[in-house]
Amino acid sequence: MTWIEKFEERLKAPAIATPDWFECIPAQQRDEAHRLVAIGAPVYVRPAKSGGSIVLFDDTEFVAGVFSESVAAERFASAWNHQR
Repeated sequence: MTWIEKFEERLKAPAIATPDWFECIPAQQRDEAHRLVAIGAPVYVRPAKSGGSIVLFDDTEFVAGVFSESVAAERFASAWNHQR
């Protein structure tokens, strides 16, 4: 993956709890997204079956983000876990 592709991937992943992030969540799951954000649920990174990494809220299967590179997923998760 080139540095441009890495940069573009980061742009596609708005930070958790931002208006842009909520817009990425399917409408039928937004109430749950708001609940998880309101309680400050932490997130963790798990390898995706198809490659890359998935960021999930703890004790749920609620996906907060999907990344082709684990480093980007770790940064995304870390940013939320440190601010919550």
